[in-house]
Amino acid sequence: MRNMLRCRRGSAAFATVVALVPLIGMMALGGEAATWYAIKQRAQGAADAAAYSGALRVACGNAAQPGVTCDNAELYDWRGRQAAAQNAFCNSGDTSYPGTNCSTSLPSRITQTVTIASVATWNGATGTFVKATITQQQPTYLAAVLGLSTVTVTATGVAQVSSLSQPPCVLAITGSVTFQGSPTVSSPSCGISSNSTASDAIGFKGNAGIQVNAPSYTVGGCSQTGGSQCTNVKTYQQPIPDPLSGLATAIGALKVPNDFPNKSCGGTVTSYEAGACYNTGNSIPNTLSGTYYFTGNVRINGSPTITGTATLIFFKGGSLRITGNPTIQLTAMKSPAGPSTLSATAKALLKDVLIYDDESTSGGVNISGSSTSYFNGTVYVPNSPVMYSGNSSGAPSTGCYQVIAYSVKFQGNTRLDNSTCNSDGATKPNVQNVYLVPS
Repeated sequence: MRNMLRCRRGSAAFATVVALVPLIGMMALGGEAATWYAIKQRAQGAADAAAYSGALRVACGNAAQPGVTCDNAELYDWRGRQAAAQNAFCNSGDTSYPGTNCSTSLPSRITQTVTIASVATWNGATGTFVKATITQQQPTYLAAVLGLSTVTVTATGVAQVSSLSQPPCVLAITGSVTFQGSPTVSSPSCGISSNSTASDAIGFKGNAGIQVNAPSYTVGGCSQTGGSQCTNVKTYQQPIPDPLSGLATAIGALKVPNDFPNKSCGGTVTSYEAGACYNTGNSIPNTLSGTYYFTGNVRINGSPTITGTATLIFFKGGSLRITGNPTIQLTAMKSPAGPSTLSATAKALLKDVLIYDDESTSGGVNISGSSTSYFNGTVYVPNSPVMYSGNSSGAPSTGCYQVIAYSVKFQGNTRLDNSTCNSDGATKPNVQNVYLVPS
């Protein structure tokens, strides 16, 4: 008996069992807390998506610009709740959104709330913000031992809407903006932008002679072969909407010769205002006045001087090439004319368009000329690259020179001066930025 009382065999096992009881309890409690963390992560993703979706709706309502199509059938808070529903968070009885993943009935004692609000300040900053708050309350189990009968998980997402302060005067809507040689671009009040996602969406090749004074931003990256030009380029930004995107469809739908009452203009280049006709080609006269439609190829070469107020539309295979050393000083029409089949919306898009050319990416528009040349208006070439060489552009006394093209290349000694753009809003699209901010 004495030996049995003194025996210590199994005491370690007993102590281990005693110690395991609270340890297992803590592990189980940790497992329950982990489920709260998982819910928190899902709720945070839903809140961010809801805030961003609501802010996109606000931005689309703010961007009253031609060519941008918005689905404004629902308000921003509805859009936010729809995004939350698609991530399985809904208010009770409010579950019938398109794409919803919400259940019509939640398990017992589990409730959810979704709140979408517009706020004017956030974290000390003023502006336009959309705030999404998502909560999920649910019962506790092991945590009930600690006096917690329920736990509420809360997540907040905040998105800001802001106007781009310096929207682009030069926009590559698909490809890159490239500088090579010794070009000079002075555009301090409106920027240079590329929607390309490539690593060289804005590229500087041989930086020794490149001078760029313009806010620059791109969806992709910036490349350089020397110097520090990329330092001033904001990379991985949001794409810039093409404000003239509706033009291609409208002009592409024109029928030749049916939509032109006087059909072809014959051997003389004639404006639509003067002849209600289209031009099959021929040389550009030295003085232009009006809206000109071309279905043939037009070449400007040698050293002519061409002036006036005009809108030049090249469609159905028509194209423009400018070579040699001409002096071109043109200002875009404010009220371009055209066939009755062109809608009022299309004609409104043509306002301030100087050159429209719809040729495909297999082509391209090359513009060169003397340092006294300028374009006051928009050159819109959505489907092919535009290349500037020589001294292709000077500065108009007023107004802006906007380039919207598939891609844009400046090379040689070309010069683009947009220092007079400060007061001209016609060429500046109302670009809205939407981004999540720390919550």
